Amino acid sequence: MAEDERAYRRQRRTYRALYPAAGALMKGMLNYRAEPAPKVEGPCLILSNHVTDFDPILVGLSFPEHMYYVAGENVLRMGFLSKLVTRYASIIQRIKGTTDAEAALQILRTLKKGRNVCMFAEGNRTFTGETLPIAPATAKLVKLTRSTLVTYRLTGGYLSTPRWSTHRRKGRMTGAVVGVYPPEQIKAMSEAEIADLLRRDLYENAYEAQAKEPVPFRGKALAETLETALYLCPRCRRIDTLHSRGDRFSCDCGLTMTIDEYGFFQGEDRPFATPLDWDRWQTREIARLAETLGDGPAFSDEDQTLNRREDDHSLTPLSTGLMVLYRDRLTIGDRVFPLRDLRGIGLIQRQGMVFSTADADYAVTAPRLRCVRKYQTLFELLKERI
Repeated sequence: MAEDERAYRRQRRTYRALYPAAGALMKGMLNYRAEPAPKVEGPCLILSNHVTDFDPILVGLSFPEHMYYVAGENVLRMGFLSKLVTRYASIIQRIKGTTDAEAALQILRTLKKGRNVCMFAEGNRTFTGETLPIAPATAKLVKLTRSTLVTYRLTGGYLSTPRWSTHRRKGRMTGAVVGVYPPEQIKAMSEAEIADLLRRDLYENAYEAQAKEPVPFRGKALAETLETALYLCPRCRRIDTLHSRGDRFSCDCGLTMTIDEYGFFQGEDRPFATPLDWDRWQTREIARLAETLGDGPAFSDEDQTLNRREDDHSLTPLSTGLMVLYRDRLTIGDRVFPLRDLRGIGLIQRQGMVFSTADADYAVTAPRLRCVRKYQTLFELLKERI
């Protein structure tokens, strides 16, 4: 028996064996309820929004049949845990911050073998509770698969485990199939129509849902490490002067507020009702910066280490020092990367940063808390001008 088939059978057995226990675990941790998926004939591509680190488990609880998961390369950099994942779970690797052609080919090959694939269409977890834009390449991939498309939406996940937070909350979370689209229906649709379908089926706004039906998400330190998501103060207009402690979020200039168990800001000083509103404002301000940025630095962080990702997924340190983003280049220590050479900037967890060039993949690490979202946001705006 070929190694691929042996691995597939081992992973199917593991999937079925862990299925009941995983349901009980997610119910206890997140008060999660998964609605059973309808029976789907033939291999299917399951596309879901992405809100927690547990999403592969949460989606899988609606599907008793084994599936492959498209996951970021960083899951293979977790030591012994990575060995368990690769042996007992079916992973299709992709590099965050890039359009990974090899991952797309692997998805097509897997579906052609009659095996199901699950992918999180945004390619990244939301920092602010709203579904992220879905790349046009995803609609093109759906068109190429010639398989059944299943769309799946997770709700309540952002407030259960905000990406910027170190603490879980317990409120209410659900997962359910939104639509099932057979191959012949996908074949008759244009890529633009598929893209519209994905935006509609996978969209969630956590704060709109809370406004309609408030659900308390109880936990501790409800604002802690929010500065990894929000980095620009609306009062003093300075970057990286925001700090959190417990439920409190404040700026060096004196701006102070708290976050309640429904996810909303409270206090006379609050400039916005939600982190999502704040983020929309700061993104507009960064867009203005992109238009007016001269030869000087946009922003910087000290004590950053540039690492090269090796073929065995280990990291080799290359340079340590100040990281600075200019309108035409990114510098880290003594290394300089023209922005035109960067394939993209991706984010890992709260504050991990990765990027790729034609020659190598890199990761930036640091010994202390900082916000790297600002680099990704400004890079995306600047690359349109290169």
